[in-house]
Amino acid sequence: MKAVLGLGLAASASLFSTQASAQASAATPVAVEEADSTSDGGDIIVTATKRAERVRDISGSVTAFDEKALESIGARSYADYLTRTPGVVFNQTVPGNSAAIIRGVATTTGIAQAQGTTGYFINDVPLTDPFYSGGIPDIDTFDVDNVAVLRGPQGSLFGSSSMGGAINYQAARPDLNAFDAHVRAGIEEVRHGGTGLSGNAMLNVPVVRDVLAVRGVYGQRRIAGFVDNVGTGRRDTNRTSIDGGRILVTLAPAAGTTLNYLFLQQTQQTDDAGSTQPSVGRYAKSTRIAEPFRYRTTLHNLRLDQDVGFATLTATATRHLKRFSGQQDYSGLAPALAPAAFVEPGRSRGTTFEARLASPSGQRFEYLIGAFHDSTREQIVNQLNAPAAVPVFGTPTLIDALVRIRGKESAIFGEGTFRFTDTLKVTAGGRLFRTRLETTTTQGGPLSGPTTTTSGGSEQTGFSPKVSVTWQPDTDNLVYALASRGFRFGGPNIARDPAFAIPTQFNSDSLWNYELGARTTQLDGRLQLDATLYWIDWDDIQVTQRSTSGFIYTANAGRARNRGFEASATYRPARALAVQGSLTYLDGELRRPFGSGAGLVPAGSALPGASRWQVSDSITYAPINSRFAPTFALSHRYISSAPGELTPSPRRQGGYNIFDLRLGATIAGFGVSGFIENIGDTRGVSQAATGVRGPVEFLVRPRTIGITLDYRL
Repeated sequence: MKAVLGLGLAASASLFSTQASAQASAATPVAVEEADSTSDGGDIIVTATKRAERVRDISGSVTAFDEKALESIGARSYADYLTRTPGVVFNQTVPGNSAAIIRGVATTTGIAQAQGTTGYFINDVPLTDPFYSGGIPDIDTFDVDNVAVLRGPQGSLFGSSSMGGAINYQAARPDLNAFDAHVRAGIEEVRHGGTGLSGNAMLNVPVVRDVLAVRGVYGQRRIAGFVDNVGTGRRDTNRTSIDGGRILVTLAPAAGTTLNYLFLQQTQQTDDAGSTQPSVGRYAKSTRIAEPFRYRTTLHNLRLDQDVGFATLTATATRHLKRFSGQQDYSGLAPALAPAAFVEPGRSRGTTFEARLASPSGQRFEYLIGAFHDSTREQIVNQLNAPAAVPVFGTPTLIDALVRIRGKESAIFGEGTFRFTDTLKVTAGGRLFRTRLETTTTQGGPLSGPTTTTSGGSEQTGFSPKVSVTWQPDTDNLVYALASRGFRFGGPNIARDPAFAIPTQFNSDSLWNYELGARTTQLDGRLQLDATLYWIDWDDIQVTQRSTSGFIYTANAGRARNRGFEASATYRPARALAVQGSLTYLDGELRRPFGSGAGLVPAGSALPGASRWQVSDSITYAPINSRFAPTFALSHRYISSAPGELTPSPRRQGGYNIFDLRLGATIAGFGVSGFIENIGDTRGVSQAATGVRGPVEFLVRPRTIGITLDYRL
């Protein structure tokens, strides 16, 4: 964990970030997913409220993508669909170490020494960690049921870290009645870079019809690199391999009883992080050693859904394990001892349990109540190694630290909805939680002095409420007002600096979100309009800072205020033609100044990655009942400039446009699609920071041309 180290290691916490571009429709799928006139994006069923519900009936800001939507835009990973979601900035860096920011709720565009502000879930199971992120698995969208992006705090139902919002991936479950198979393969060429390959397969087998079925999914992807490392003499070094899959088993032994088991494992490995240095070249970096990163996520989840007559009981048990390792070049800190490497192997493992009761939908009074418990242990090794140090110190390890972390979260939660009339309803609920964090750090080495062991802890109890009022005169129109609160863990500071009074711990921070939203469907379903206004008050914000000696720590630094709107329109002038556009405005700023290691950050400073304007638009044409079922989609995304850091003089990122084109057809049962991404070969700075090597930039992927083949039995 970088936080325990001095000597300017501050940059490592925020270095690996990429902020991707633009947006899509608010509370509706992007337009391209609606090219088939028989598909109504608003009919996607999601579990944003922990019960199955149509997207356009939810009193909150939700964007949902089903499998058809994701396939039509060629989406594989977070960067492909989060960049088309209103209110979301995806800071893509090393796969597995990339964070999404929702509505500007973040003080860094990277991974900090604190819990994240966005929650990540698969089948409602949390993938976040209580303290330092052990990896954010970017699960391939092949054979997905849907992905729902929930904007605004989700603390009442989803717990800590979901302050800005949550991303919930729902894997397709086994079909108990039909044999099914699906295969896909693709190849792509990246300008200034190499060739990428991908392959996926799904097999569904009903072992006992109506009772037992098994579904297996496997995928491999080789993502081409485009950054040359002139220091190591290797080209296209930021190549990434993603391998993994899942096995799902569904057992329905009796009416009203369903058991589901999910096993998931995914490994993401990057040969050399793609942080370019403007002083070295347009698509280049210079390090004495490569900077490889590797993340592996393993998940076992068992879920019971039982009809108990008056309600449905859902109980889940999950075992989760993450392993990760990274290496960064720190030769610049001690040139005489170069090359020097900062290495960070670690793991996170734990168990999560949840049980809840949900009343039947459609009643005058509906309720959902539940209990939750998570216990996670993290162990992280930090070492600064320089082989040339052996003659000087007798060891190549200049700093050696072992960090042990144990986090617990327990909660009871619930929501109730009362329908005063057929058109007016009020929902109120909340989450009563208790969090506890304990850390132990053992640190030594020639640059640290004698071996020392320090311990710390943090414990907090709180309540996160939520209330909404909804007026829905019919299925085509809805207006709601919502107030909700989100929170995340506090924690101890591990670093100790003899020359600077680092606070022993930092507190939990929280925020209130107030929003007003409206949705309408007109012209017999051919026109959908959506709009949301919101205001966020954020107190005791957690900010990663650096002491005078370079030690990283976290402190609470006053307040921030975020406000904005998200608007979108989808129009179908003909059955085969869809035109979509969306606009997002965000004003996220500090309300109080604070002092950092780089100086005073004044009130009014924009939050990192908080681009003021984001735009997404597209036109899609898919003739109905046409031979070969041709499709055409042209899309555009824009993201305005924003600071990449929370410093007095931050580097800037964003300020670019991207155009994509996709053509498809079905030939002899095979789906064939060709695409050009980033048609103009825009060199967009998606993240800018100041690291150990000075200014560094992560870039959007250059022009990429490819073809995909798809076949279903």
